[in-house]
Amino acid sequence: MKKSILFIFVFLSAIQLSLGQETIEDQSKELVRYLDNWHNEETGLWETTSWWNAANILTALINNAKLTKNTDFKESIEDIFNKTKEFEVEATETKPAWVCKNYINEFYDDEGWWALAWLDAWEYTGEKKYLDMANIIFKDITTGWSDTGGLYWKKELEFKGSISNGLALTLATRLHLAGTKEVNGKTALRWAISIWDWMIKSKLINSNGNMQDGIRFKNGKESITENVWTYNQGVVLTGLVHLNKITGEKHYIKSAHDLAKATVKNMTNSDLVLVEKRCEPDKCRPDSKQFKGVFMRHLMFLNEQSPKKMYKQFIKKNANAIWNKAMNKGKQAPGVVWDAPSEPNAATVSSALDAFNAALSL
Repeated sequence: MKKSILFIFVFLSAIQLSLGQETIEDQSKELVRYLDNWHNEETGLWETTSWWNAANILTALINNAKLTKNTDFKESIEDIFNKTKEFEVEATETKPAWVCKNYINEFYDDEGWWALAWLDAWEYTGEKKYLDMANIIFKDITTGWSDTGGLYWKKELEFKGSISNGLALTLATRLHLAGTKEVNGKTALRWAISIWDWMIKSKLINSNGNMQDGIRFKNGKESITENVWTYNQGVVLTGLVHLNKITGEKHYIKSAHDLAKATVKNMTNSDLVLVEKRCEPDKCRPDSKQFKGVFMRHLMFLNEQSPKKMYKQFIKKNANAIWNKAMNKGKQAPGVVWDAPSEPNAATVSSALDAFNAALSL
């Protein structure tokens, strides 16, 4: 009987594929193939995009490997790790060439992306060296804590970014769960609580319920940078879910749902497709082309841990829009716009992969 059921399932799947009705997994594999074409075997990075984007691409690929139960990607992760943990950064007009070691550079948010990627690699492979690297990076990130609270975005720059703080919040909760104890005078859990307390105290969430870009120090006083980007809404969601589970405090999970719902309400078009409203369709800089996938990645985790019907519908709608409209049913790579063709690169494709991963998680 079991063999008959299995045969029917395989037969129907074959019919589905022959009719062009690809599954979400099949569709996600198309995106993985595009990324493979941009992967530089010598550097371990991806062409057409930058260093911090590579950490997000790696994260999206690891999540896809986990969701599709693909164990073959483990060797690729080790190769990327060995080639990127120490490499020479080319000289610029203002700075000579230098060697970046252990993913520590000028930007605390860049470091946060890599630390989270290596935590994902540790969870996927069980290799402790990736967890060790995440701890090394986190230790440097915590040196960016200001005397008045909040983590700076860049070393020697008095701007406290929501993204640098949001990344560190989520990173700290995950490291706490991984067993990390004290780091630069605080436990990992205390770092997470302190960061979120500062973000709330600083009134970074606007009247629409969305997270603003950060706090800038100018002319002797601090002021809020009111720009609203999708990734700032997403990156804190995983950390807030963890804080709720660790502490039992319900206000953390409420904050996560409030941010997610505000994003669906305020940062979508009339068809509820996610939009980077500050720059789409044709004014997005290279960095902002990565942002929407970050939101989808953390919405996926929120929905896995505290599901809502609206999240499921939203995730499906966006994956369908990407495949049918941005990708013309698989005939082209997706750009930053998710319901129309636009210029693709490795950042936009990995961002779309995050959306397909979220659909796979359903």
